[in-house]
Amino acid sequence: MVKEKRHRCIYSEIASWRCKGLARKELAIVKLGGSLITQKEKPLTINLQVIDAIGNALSKSDNPLILVHGGGSFGHYFADKYGLTTKPSKVSAEGVSKTRMSMLELNLKILNCLDKHGLNPYPLPPSNFVQLSIKEKRKLFLALVDYGLTPVTYGDVLLKSKGFYVLSGDEITRMLSEALKPIRVIFLLNVDGIFRDLNQPDSLIEELKPEDLTKIQVKSIDMDVTGGMRIKVKEAIRMAKDGIDVMFINGTNQERILRALKGELLKGTLIRGSRNE
Repeated sequence: MVKEKRHRCIYSEIASWRCKGLARKELAIVKLGGSLITQKEKPLTINLQVIDAIGNALSKSDNPLILVHGGGSFGHYFADKYGLTTKPSKVSAEGVSKTRMSMLELNLKILNCLDKHGLNPYPLPPSNFVQLSIKEKRKLFLALVDYGLTPVTYGDVLLKSKGFYVLSGDEITRMLSEALKPIRVIFLLNVDGIFRDLNQPDSLIEELKPEDLTKIQVKSIDMDVTGGMRIKVKEAIRMAKDGIDVMFINGTNQERILRALKGELLKGTLIRGSRNE
């Protein structure tokens, strides 16, 4: 059953005011990793059961939510095929079109799963907000959350004066955290967290500090054009320096997701916001 408080903000000015206060206090940003929601080694293959389970877990939370998802074997596949990177460049119109259409396709599949669980997903392409000021981003996203919607955005292909480039979901997550100052950011992965050595299951880092970054062994998937795990951690450290707790957990475990949204880390990696140090 979907929690009623998520949907009651529009009924009165008082309810709206209370929901706005909640949004500022309990808002969480959840990043769905591309390797979790798709089979990254198999182009255009989505993990619908995983997304459905995530939607079920999120629907049980009282937190106002903003969701960001990666490209996985959809966007990354075409970006790699046509030479799109995080740096603006002149690439073929076909490559831009196919990459962007693949992200729209993936986004729609995710939206349908979230809708089934009563989350009222609101698709918001990055082109709708990346050029806005921090204040304008905050106003836009909080207005949507206050209305009882769950904004859902994603990594995408954007245009600059020097050409098209890929804006990663991880960078978008950091961008939104800067504007919204959520209580926490949660990265959902297909593994239990950040490891010192991927070949040693007992090397999970329970709490990560900025100086530990060089000690992490990072496995990169060939088609990941946005920097993989190391970029995720770098962006997370930037968010933590702004006072935001960042968690990396296994997105296939619903109980861990629910507990993380409450600020409890059952198993995973925490980068503690500087306000708590």
